Amino acid sequence: MSGTLLAVGFDLDYTLWDHGDFAESFFGSIAWELGGRLGCSGRRVERVLSDTLARLTLGHPRVFDEALRRMGIEDPGLVAELVDRYHRHRPPLRPYPGALDALSRLRDRGYRTFLVTDGMSDTQRYKVEALGLRPWFDELVFTGDFPRILRKPSPFPFLLACRRLGVRPRQCAYVGDNPLCDFEGPMRLGMLTIGVPTGPFAGRPVPPGQSPERLVTDLRDLGGLL
Repeated sequence: MSGTLLAVGFDLDYTLWDHGDFAESFFGSIAWELGGRLGCSGRRVERVLSDTLARLTLGHPRVFDEALRRMGIEDPGLVAELVDRYHRHRPPLRPYPGALDALSRLRDRGYRTFLVTDGMSDTQRYKVEALGLRPWFDELVFTGDFPRILRKPSPFPFLLACRRLGVRPRQCAYVGDNPLCDFEGPMRLGMLTIGVPTGPFAGRPVPPGQSPERLVTDLRDLGGLL
């Protein structure tokens, strides 16, 4: 290990795996049923859902509202049903190529590893297990367990991970993809922040003060920065 760096943390969605696969899997699973209920083809429903997702980015709170509106439907009850079913969706999942290798190499070099991820806790816990990630982390922090004010970009979940590991924030790095929420909290604590261009925010303008300190094009390149 170099310097005093003892632990490396990660975001989950779009950092260790393509979260878009989860959404597209859900869209495909409901498209024909929903098309029958709305009086249109399942192919059209899936296309509109996918296009709306691309326009708004994953995690936007009104993806289903907007998709239904584009099909001429205003139905808050149906939106609530779709949101609930989305969070209960349980497809098979795969990490990005090289993600497990990167985690394995960090562990081999003596680094502790931790995860800090937003989203509904039950869903995020399922993803960790389905992706085969659980054995590669010393600590897991699911911010859905906390009030919204304590979720990203708050420093709280990152500080909690440090306390559980028994390390100081300045002895940690954090890897993420989303400049809107992944880096502000760690930077306020003095963590090294590392960005990966693997999600929908790649190439988009970054607000002042929210850029990671370093960038890698692939998780397998982390070893050269640490």
